[in-house]
Amino acid sequence: MGYSSGNAAFSYDMQPDSYYVHGSVAPQIAAPELVERPRFDVLPGEGREADRAVSPAFVQVVKVFCILAITFCAVGATRVALASATAASLNANAAIANSLEESEKTSSDLEVMRSVYGSSTRIREFAKSMLGMVDGNAAHVTVDVRTPAVTSDGSSQN
Repeated sequence: MGYSSGNAAFSYDMQPDSYYVHGSVAPQIAAPELVERPRFDVLPGEGREADRAVSPAFVQVVKVFCILAITFCAVGATRVALASATAASLNANAAIANSLEESEKTSSDLEVMRSVYGSSTRIREFAKSMLGMVDGNAAHVTVDVRTPAVTSDGSSQN
């Protein structure tokens, strides 16, 4: 059930107080107090954009956060760079130590070979057995003349 003409609240307010019984007095309703509203001034300017301004304290906090984040990243990058440089230096030192050990081993092998190949007794034995040479300090030397001498061009001389 609805009212098609106007507001129902107005129509209820306009009805007489029929619900009061004869002899009863209708309650006296005091007039409502007028509460003064705070003054509302409209200022020309940015309109809806005016309330989107960011407070300076918030901007300061964001700047400090950004500076701390950049500092944290820089310190981390420095630590990584130092660690990688240290690792590279240690690897280079290990490679040099291995090279030094190999060089020392080669040096000791060469010393042994030099002492073996450089000994006068081995040289004399090699000259006698392989080359048919004789000792120059010997008191008596035998020369075999039965074999013809060979010249540098490969022809024999008699």
